[in-house]
Amino acid sequence: MLLTGLAGCTDTNAGSDDITTTEQTEQSTATGSTQTNQTTSSTAKPQSLVYASSETTEFGINLEGNPLMGSPDASVDLYYWSDYQCPFCNRFEQNTFPKILEDYIKPGDVRLVILEYVTIGDASKTAGRMAKCVWRQVKETDPNAFKRWHASIFDAQKKPNSGWAKKQNLLDITAGVQGVDADAVASCLQENEQSLAASVADDKKAGNDKGVSVTPTFVFHNSDSGDATATIQGAQPYPRFEATIEEVRK
Repeated sequence: MLLTGLAGCTDTNAGSDDITTTEQTEQSTATGSTQTNQTTSSTAKPQSLVYASSETTEFGINLEGNPLMGSPDASVDLYYWSDYQCPFCNRFEQNTFPKILEDYIKPGDVRLVILEYVTIGDASKTAGRMAKCVWRQVKETDPNAFKRWHASIFDAQKKPNSGWAKKQNLLDITAGVQGVDADAVASCLQENEQSLAASVADDKKAGNDKGVSVTPTFVFHNSDSGDATATIQGAQPYPRFEATIEEVRK
């Protein structure tokens, strides 16, 4: 099932404040086979809302290096590709995500997988790499700190490529986030440039392999049955997400 509505960010429209729309289309898709779920992580339930895993999911996404939010036993995995400079991603974060969090993620019905999909410019690359550094720092000791950092960056978002997402400004924002050491993040960026770039590139390749071309893009997958998948592209209203989750989890 492919659902499109309000436009997302691409290389060509990211700098515009205009909201464009795309024609809504629906088509049914199904996978006829189920891949083997490869797991190398612990089977113990995480104690925090946000947690790490080294699992490769049944849908074929390697979770190593990516924050997860929600129960590992959730029936629906929601893969979320975003760009920190994308205004449509911010619209999702401010208007739709809080409802999904309360209605589906916290109750344990949906597990969110946060992935980078850099499309807008060098500042987006910096933000994506910084997200990887923050996650590396907090995932074992205070994984919920990533959620606070992630929200703080989107709260500070301004027009794409206007300078707000330059490294020093992002580090200044990071310094105000409880549980995150901004100096350690700065060192991480300097010392791990190649591995960070590779991790961000891996996220984008995984998205490309699943048909992602704009941000935000959301791919829903029934991790129990393995044969129900749907995609939402762009900043769509909560009822569209609600209907899609309910359809996929059947």
